[in-house]
Amino acid sequence: MSQLDKLIKKQKYLTLYWLTLAALILVADYLAGPFIQFPVLYLIPIGLASWYSGRGQGLAFALMMPLVRLYFSTVWHVPWTLTEAGINAAIRIFVFSGFAYLIDRVVTYKHELEKELHVLKGILPICSFCKKIRNQDGTWEVLEHYLTTHSEAEFSHGLCPECFKQHYPDYFEG
Repeated sequence: MSQLDKLIKKQKYLTLYWLTLAALILVADYLAGPFIQFPVLYLIPIGLASWYSGRGQGLAFALMMPLVRLYFSTVWHVPWTLTEAGINAAIRIFVFSGFAYLIDRVVTYKHELEKELHVLKGILPICSFCKKIRNQDGTWEVLEHYLTTHSEAEFSHGLCPECFKQHYPDYFEG
């Protein structure tokens, strides 16, 4: 089974999880009746779908769940009009869509940061005198070269005040 097939299968299961969770919340909302509402719980499947399955699924849940709640208003005998229920549904859709969008943006930034972050881990064997680092093949290389080849770090060289004073005492004005 290829990586793409595994990813598609995993995505199908995730979508099923979000649908099941949304259905459970909607059933609980329906059973609670028209006067007790759970719109804050709608954020759970919307957020999870946005985080793990992308903006499209998050926005789909942000649209679907308030519309199902609006349908409940047509089934129940409620003291408010369908127009008022529709306005509330539109407000929920707007807020939940914004939430799904923001979650997707956070995930996008997270992935961008992960691409840029290169961390050196473990213990680096370094010479106490010349500061060369021992490679995995046993050879020794200059610290700057090792770090530039194993990370995206770059170096520029200068002199700290102590070294400037020690090596160029004639030019030091202290």
